[in-house]
Amino acid sequence: MSDKHQISQRILVVDDDADIVDSVATFLKSSGHQVVCAYNGEDALQQANEHHPQLVLLDINIPMQDGWLVCSKLKLAKSAPTIVFMTGETRKDLEQFAEFVHADELLRKPFGVKEIEQVIDEVGRQARASA
Repeated sequence: MSDKHQISQRILVVDDDADIVDSVATFLKSSGHQVVCAYNGEDALQQANEHHPQLVLLDINIPMQDGWLVCSKLKLAKSAPTIVFMTGETRKDLEQFAEFVHADELLRKPFGVKEIEQVIDEVGRQARASA
């Protein structure tokens, strides 16, 4: 089994698809994380400002400021969160764009709980290493 002394994190889940937000949030809460949800870019920025998440799971194609812009704005903060794009996009230059806006990871849809766990474990390892 993997290292299960996982640290609870504040996680913001952002997607305009309520089913994705609900299923990801339910899984994260059942794993002991504090979860805040948003369904568009403006709400995501407001929630991030209020709750200071350590991790943001962010869809790229969301209304009212897309994920690219939200990521860029969140990364301006002194203690910027780790940002993982969740996307169904297949364009070849996706990784370069993600790197350009300083996203930390890319999670391609459809994904399962195993992929979410891996990303959260990696973020936790990075947090412990920099502490």
